Amino acid sequence: MNAEKDAPVFPILRGESVSEAGEFSGRVVIICKPDDLQRKWTSDLIPVLHHDLESYFYDHPAALDELFENAKAVVAEFGESISQFAAHATQHSAIALVKVVDATYVLEDDMHIRIKAAENQGDIFFID
Repeated sequence: MNAEKDAPVFPILRGESVSEAGEFSGRVVIICKPDDLQRKWTSDLIPVLHHDLESYFYDHPAALDELFENAKAVVAEFGESISQFAAHATQHSAIALVKVVDATYVLEDDMHIRIKAAENQGDIFFID
């Protein structure tokens, strides 16, 4: 049997895509507080932002800019299609999903996921 063919084809989470269309696979890193952003970023990490960080990024746009410099894809429980978050994602040509309800509860650190963003929809698939 082909393992890829037998893999589930339904998303485990869904949100709104606000920047680049495309696909990206990587490992989850849950970000719940500003201190969690101070880390060594590798090219395969996908930050998943807790909803409590919305006001932090609003007050500290440089932190948002730095995040998108380090990440090719970002998932957030907060955000709007026209927002500072979306503008930074577009500026850095990153995939960005917003309004992904309960993402920090469903996903776990180091979980391997695939993000698929097309038009206004973004889906998150579990890989292994």
